[in-house]
Amino acid sequence: MKIKSMFAGAVLALGVAAFAPSTASAQVGFVVQGSYGFDIEEIGIGAGVNLGLGSLTEKQGIRLEATFDYFLVSDPLKFWEINGNLLKDIPSIKNLYVGAGVNYAHSSFDCGALCNLAGVSNSNSDIGINVLGGYKLGSGKAAPFVQARFAI
Repeated sequence: MKIKSMFAGAVLALGVAAFAPSTASAQVGFVVQGSYGFDIEEIGIGAGVNLGLGSLTEKQGIRLEATFDYFLVSDPLKFWEINGNLLKDIPSIKNLYVGAGVNYAHSSFDCGALCNLAGVSNSNSDIGINVLGGYKLGSGKAAPFVQARFAI
């Protein structure tokens, strides 16, 4: 079993206030984030959306999060991932949350026509399970956050 770890949002993760609705009934928020992938030792940039689940969000603090991260690896390598997570607020500790979800990671290497002629595969995709936790550094619509995510 391949284990990858990710520390997302260490420095640059911010909610984007311009796109976040002002009413709880809309329950949609957009995220811009910076990441660092320990397994690939590179930084990444990404965006995503948080979706409320009606009364589950209002009463239980449960919501969905979908994100895309593109990692700034050296050319000719490319690496990106898509994540879908279910998050749960911890009521006893304000602004703390935990979650789990699915990770789809894709890497490719552009080695030109030589790889194509030799029949060498130059891309790889993995599906994994996310386990994560995070802390919002405020309570507004655009509150920054720090999140640690481990993809197994």
